[in-house]
Amino acid sequence: MKEVVIELDHEQERRTNRYLEKVFSSMQTTLVVTDSQGLIQTVNRALLELLGYTEEELLGRPLSAICTSAELPGAASPEAAMHSESLALVRVETRYRSRDGRLIPMLGARSALRDEEGGLEGVICIAFDLTERKEFVAQIFQSEKLASIGQLAAGIAHEINNPLGFIFSNLGTLAEYSRDILGLVQGYENLYQALETGDADQIAQARLQVGSCRAEVDVDYLIADLGQLICESREGAERVRHIVQSLREFAHLDQTEKTPASLNQCVESALTIAWNELKYKVQVEKEYATLPQVPCYPQELNQVFINLLINAAQAIADQGVISIRTFQEGHWVCAAIADTGQGMSPEVRRRIFEPFFTTKPVGQGTGLGLSTSYHIVVHKHGGELLVDSQEGVGTTFTVRIPLNGAGESPPR
Repeated sequence: MKEVVIELDHEQERRTNRYLEKVFSSMQTTLVVTDSQGLIQTVNRALLELLGYTEEELLGRPLSAICTSAELPGAASPEAAMHSESLALVRVETRYRSRDGRLIPMLGARSALRDEEGGLEGVICIAFDLTERKEFVAQIFQSEKLASIGQLAAGIAHEINNPLGFIFSNLGTLAEYSRDILGLVQGYENLYQALETGDADQIAQARLQVGSCRAEVDVDYLIADLGQLICESREGAERVRHIVQSLREFAHLDQTEKTPASLNQCVESALTIAWNELKYKVQVEKEYATLPQVPCYPQELNQVFINLLINAAQAIADQGVISIRTFQEGHWVCAAIADTGQGMSPEVRRRIFEPFFTTKPVGQGTGLGLSTSYHIVVHKHGGELLVDSQEGVGTTFTVRIPLNGAGESPPR
């Protein structure tokens, strides 16, 4: 009778194992189980299909063979982290490395696998592919960027047309001056040739021509005005160049690596693009500190500051002040944008970073500006976006970016 029980237990065990195998193979999320040293013991079909490995290629290899150390912050490798931090359930964004070297963004969770005595037997890691979600978010962000450009297009065109208008006018005046100067130069050339021949009649006639030209042309005024016209035209052209450069930095799409940049310059570029929205109702006060450059995505920070500046201007009903201050706090570089607008209620302040939440009338806002800004600052730069607001007094947004360039990098 005892032998029969043992056979039944073995049969039940086989059924359980087959059932678990079917569960693992049917999972749409990836599954990796390691031993206590971080060596892979079990993988499921979803992981093999996603990464392009065979089971034999992964079993016994360290977890770091497929998982970047980004999964376990503060550790040199996933294996080291197993002995350096708590292995309670942890949800993280990470990247898995495929057989062909691609880095695939993943959202995963890991937890400890323990024996009867509570000792660590291994780690269970499950994750699902974030590629489509990342692409969707990128499209949303790009749509918000294009919406910002569309909202500002008329103002940008106005800002470009102003300097172009007086450049065109100055060119017309310079064309008139050039005709006068060329007539005077031709007169002097005729006089020079007459002096070369020594013919008294030709000399007299050439002198009359020069005198007539000088009587028609106010040479002293022309010389003084020429310099001013050229200086104004150069300033106008520089203004147009600066606007176009700021737009180019803002609309740039293909930056995949962080580059050292000045937070002050990002703010200035944003001011250039948003200026037409501000200049008629806002006095801008600037207090820039001397800041070290910080690894970042400059065009995305430009987008953040444009959103904050436009929101600040729209919060001011008639006339007000926007104060911009940059400063360094320890290992952070910071920019604070404060307005003297209507402020926010506590209820609104709690929801401002929610996607599609807006207090603007229908058709006047997407509700994505601040949620996009939050993602750029917090997730892509490892920074902080803080808000302090009081109804009837105004609002201050503070962007804090770490000097070490922390934050996620776009998958390649």
